Amino acid sequence: MSTPLYDALRALAARDTARFHMPGHKGVSAGGFPFSIDYTETYGTGNLYEDEGPIMHAERAAAQTYHADDCLFLTGGSTQGVLTLLAAACRTGGEVLLDRNCHRSVCHALALLDLTPHFIQTEPDPVYGFCRPLTAAQAAAALDAHPACRAFFLTSPNYYGVRQPLREIAAVCRARGVPLLVDCAHGAHFPALGLPTPVEEGAAACVMSAHKTLPALGQAALILSDGTLDHRELRESSRLFGTTSPSYPILASIDCARDWLEQTDWNPVAEAARALHEHLYASTPFFPLTERDYAIDPTRLTICTLGTDLSGYEMADRLYQEYNIAVEMADSRNIVCILTPFDLDGNLDRLTRALDELSLTAAGRLLPDPLPPLPAPRAACSVRQAWFAPRETMPLDRAIGRVCARPVTPYPPGVPIVLPGEEITAEHVVFLQKICYNEDCEVVK
Repeated sequence: MSTPLYDALRALAARDTARFHMPGHKGVSAGGFPFSIDYTETYGTGNLYEDEGPIMHAERAAAQTYHADDCLFLTGGSTQGVLTLLAAACRTGGEVLLDRNCHRSVCHALALLDLTPHFIQTEPDPVYGFCRPLTAAQAAAALDAHPACRAFFLTSPNYYGVRQPLREIAAVCRARGVPLLVDCAHGAHFPALGLPTPVEEGAAACVMSAHKTLPALGQAALILSDGTLDHRELRESSRLFGTTSPSYPILASIDCARDWLEQTDWNPVAEAARALHEHLYASTPFFPLTERDYAIDPTRLTICTLGTDLSGYEMADRLYQEYNIAVEMADSRNIVCILTPFDLDGNLDRLTRALDELSLTAAGRLLPDPLPPLPAPRAACSVRQAWFAPRETMPLDRAIGRVCARPVTPYPPGVPIVLPGEEITAEHVVFLQKICYNEDCEVVK
């Protein structure tokens, strides 16, 4: 076991020092919480933003595990990482190329940094509803159409486990001298599956959420880089969007999760997921997303209810209410479950039995009409201008011709249909109503 930061904190805790510094609990356990290793910048802990001490050694160990040249720990989740990467690569006032299937934190970065976005938008999958992966040809055409873009930022894998063809897209970006940045929040476990990280596939940098798939505390995340982005710029940008009082237990949990990852075999999880896929195909009316469909994370379980009288929301509710099984996410036609080695001790069997029972009462229904094409975005002002402008809330069907003030992001397809600064058109309203989105929206006054 090699956990330099966690070891340093435990060694400090064992010294029985009178702690006349933050945090206020002084290392005394209350309610079972491990306060003993909750330190601040003091003797032996190092400083997150200064490249020193056990934090630096822990970051270097993580870089080695993930086959990257550089690694930065984050205590503000992948949101902090998204902001950091875009600030370091694009600075302020620049242009950036984006996959439309981006996290809401990208919109926050556009507002804070006053970046001008240019989007690549793919069609939704007719069964699952999420946007299909990009192609290298689409990436090349978009980069050629917007040569002033300082970076290309995309998401891989998405919430459903679908991976982008990063190696091909990275080659396109390198040929044009544009750094590829990847939101890989859901891929921190990839090394244990033998899957390459985005940096291994040619991305300049990526952000990963350790807490999403590894045994780490909430907000635990890390940035991986191939070294082409200036390390000091990344560190300073992370300081800009991070707290001056980072949680050392969160940092130590990244260290411990990385060590655990090195010693844990995830292949049995992938094998169990594949067996469940085959069982669902053969014995139920449900459609599991598999490698037949796309390149996927083999441990992400996406199950489509299309063709039955159950929506994804209804399936998720019944799993919870009748079987005490909570899924990660549901939309109108899918449920999504995150599988880890901890689920092999009975959880996956419980889920299988529950799905079998639900399938016995799931009546068939006609397939719905295909989703209409996603309306093309029409920018009326910058994201920053719209975000900080006075705004009001109104019903969607009264907002035609108004400028969006906050992202409209329904599921499916789980992408921002309208972003701040974009005009809300009649096509947007038709699309949103088609997928049963009836909420009010916020518009610029």
